This record gives sequence, C-alpha cells and structure tokens, in this order.
Amino acid sequence: MIVIDCRCLQDDSKFRGIGNVIRSLITHLPNKHQYRLLSEKGCGTFECYGIELLEFQIPSNQNHYSKCLCDFLKAHHIKHCHFMAQYNIPANFNFPFSVTVHDLFNDSLLTNQKRYQQKLTPLLSNLHKAKHIIAISNYTKSTIIKQLPHSSVSVIYNGFNSSMATHANMPFDLSKPFNIKKPYILYVGNYEKRKNFLGALRGFIEFNKHSPHYQLVACTGHQPLIVPPPILWLRIKHYQKINLLSYLPSNTLATLYNHAAALLFMSYAEGFGLPVLEAMAVQTPAVISNRTSLPEVGQDAAMYADPDKPHDIAAALIKITTDQACRSSIIENMPKVLTQFDSKKQAALYDQLLTTLVQ
Repeated sequence: MIVIDCRCLQDDSKFRGIGNVIRSLITHLPNKHQYRLLSEKGCGTFECYGIELLEFQIPSNQNHYSKCLCDFLKAHHIKHCHFMAQYNIPANFNFPFSVTVHDLFNDSLLTNQKRYQQKLTPLLSNLHKAKHIIAISNYTKSTIIKQLPHSSVSVIYNGFNSSMATHANMPFDLSKPFNIKKPYILYVGNYEKRKNFLGALRGFIEFNKHSPHYQLVACTGHQPLIVPPPILWLRIKHYQKINLLSYLPSNTLATLYNHAAALLFMSYAEGFGLPVLEAMAVQTPAVISNRTSLPEVGQDAAMYADPDKPHDIAAALIKITTDQACRSSIIENMPKVLTQFDSKKQAALYDQLLTTLVQ
C-alpha cells in the first residue's frame, strides 16, 4: 500500500499551483485501490476522488511528529510514502519514501548565494534519504543533480488543469466586483522576488506608453503586510492602470485567463510555470521569461523576453497584441505543447514509478 501526502491541500498551498497539481494527480490516478491519502486530523477537508483517506492525529509534542507519523503509517500497513512537496518531509523521517521536488528555491536565491546554500542544507539532508525523487521539469532535475549528484531522479511534468476551458466559458461579469475593463494583460504570481512582479510592472508600464488603453490585472494571492516600496510607488503612480486582486475561485481565474489579451509571466526562477499552461488551455498567448524552466514549458507556443529589460518585455507585448500572424502562429502551436502535459499521462507515470518502488 502506498500513501500520498496531501497535507498541502489543508494549508495555503491548496490555492497555489501545487494544490492544482495534487488535485489533478489524485483525480486521474489509476489503480486507486493501492493508494491511500495522508491528511492531518482537524486541519480541513478536501475531495479524495475515490481514494481512502488516512487522518493523522498531530502529536502534542512536535518533536515526536516524525516518529508518530512513522508508527501511524506502519499501523495502516503502508509500505511507501510519497511526499508531493519537498518541504513537507518531516525531520528525521525513518520510513521508505519518495518525493516530488518542485524547486530548490528560497528567499536568498537571488540575493546571497552563501545564505541560500546554508538555508538549503536541511532540505538537501532530507532529500538525500529519499528512495527516489520526481522532478517536475528537466531544469529542476538539473538543479537537484547539481546539489545531490548521486541521487535517483526522474522527470514527470505537471499536468495542466483540463477543467480550465470549461470554467472559462461560464458567464461572469468582469466589471463587478473587480472593475476590470477589456483589453487587459493578466499577471499571475505572488510578491516573491523570484516572481519578478516589479519587472512585470515595469514592462507593462513601458508597453502602456504605446498602448494606453490596456489595463494590467494582477492576481497576486495574499497581499503582503509591507508592499516593497518600488512596487508600491508604481502602483500609486499608475493606479488607474494596475488592478491588484487576491485569491480567486478557479472559475473566476479561468474567466480572467480567457478574456485576457495576454498573460505576462516574468519570473527569474520557476521550477515549472503552471500559469503558462493555464493560459494555453484557453488559447491566451503568454509573454514569459526566457529563464530556467519556462522555455521548456512554453516551447514554441509562447513569446519570450528578458525579465530584466522593460523595453524587451514591452516589445513582446506589442508584438503579441498587434501582430495577428504571430499571435495566430503561437495559438496554433498550443495543442501539441499541451499534449505533453496531459494530466492523465502524468498520473499514469506516477502510478508506474511508485509501483516499482514498492516491488
């Protein structure tokens, strides 16, 4: 029996890309009889899609968490545990396990390499014990191999949310309550430095000089208590042109993707880049960063720009919104790219790999 750790669906991760990935996997997972889902008792519920749920009672002493979890899994005749996120592996976990690694980023990645490596050490110690590692892109695999040269790593791409197109066609008035007016450029991401929201803003503002009738609609999730001053300054200066939204229901987000002139996604570092596929699912072209995993995901169905150059970003936005031949070519390439990230294919590969780990 194999247990899949779904605790991410009980915290804020359920609203993020990882939540979509887990829901997609357990929805399409074949041979469901050989799986169980792991959750924490009293921390919220989620849809199990026909798989039995194991609710772990959190010990009063957190120092005993790992041992209690191991005992719990053994008591339920679990042979193998798969963690769906690298940061969910308990310290000193002494049980056969594998893990999906989405990235090896932390908040020091772009600012202090020595501090970055220090903060990475505990995670690497946990990953070293894994029986196998699943990376969500070849880029992510390369970063793992660089840090753990002798680890066993396979690549299984994330599946895209195939319900996006269905949700996008539901009737919805964008003007209420969000005050969104078409045409607009859509940004999906948070305030982490690696997401480069500031670079996206600067690129859009440069584009807006050429196309002043466009608005930027930014879905940023939780708003930070202290907005970075450069972002705050641009937000105040261009208040009528920048619309900031928090977490949205999936059908609302799908509608925003569907009606956007383009997605703007200028990350410095991504382990995958799910918004690129979400945009493709409703045939919305994306202008994305030319770094890390994004060219691997977007391929020839996206436009690329240097995330450090506002003029480069603006030029790409101008081309995608005015050059109909270019836009049509990118849209025509989307179906063949999307087939490489099919949710059912992803689930079948997970099932095949996890089954071999318990044989």
